[in-house]
Amino acid sequence: MALEYIKQINENIHLAVWKIEEDLEFYLQNVQLSTIDKNILAETTHPEKKLEFMAGRMLCKMVLHELKISDQPIFRNEFGKPQIPDSEYDISLSHTENYIALTIGHQLDVGIDIEKPKAKMAKIAPRLYTPQEMDYCQNNLVYFSKMWSAKEVLYKLFMKRELDFREHLSVKPENKEWTLMTGEIHKNDFNKSYQLAFYELGEYFICLNVT
Repeated sequence: MALEYIKQINENIHLAVWKIEEDLEFYLQNVQLSTIDKNILAETTHPEKKLEFMAGRMLCKMVLHELKISDQPIFRNEFGKPQIPDSEYDISLSHTENYIALTIGHQLDVGIDIEKPKAKMAKIAPRLYTPQEMDYCQNNLVYFSKMWSAKEVLYKLFMKRELDFREHLSVKPENKEWTLMTGEIHKNDFNKSYQLAFYELGEYFICLNVT
């Protein structure tokens, strides 16, 4: 089993990480899917995507059971966000090559992203970041990647699509270590600010909202 850890961030938020070490058959034998998720899995053709999907469901199953939140299978809602049936808890998942990250919020919307700095982040940055955000990044690949990750979290918090990363999402580092950021969503009559935190995981980092 590959549950790396469960960490309580504050009174309302937990973070959990799963390292993908098993094959697809292991997850198929050990995870019960909702009807919606069975259909999603059946429509997924790429083997790696199937593995990531099932590993995420395994992580949810173990953590929700351990925290005594729910033993029901989660499902993906109409906007693509995972949900716990009839629950006051919100969840968000993110995956990368080797890990699945999960955040759980109690009576609080949550979003999460796990990334490894990549060269492509610097190339796409001018299309996604404002001139001020570009200045914050100081042409630093890690900063470019963290800026992207923070905007991914904001996107998941809004989760109604039709968001422009440059126009509707803004982020600002709050310390020189780039471990905290302020993120804001401005779309039509929706205006909200969040505090975002970063946690290191080897060559990866995890970003999630903590307010």
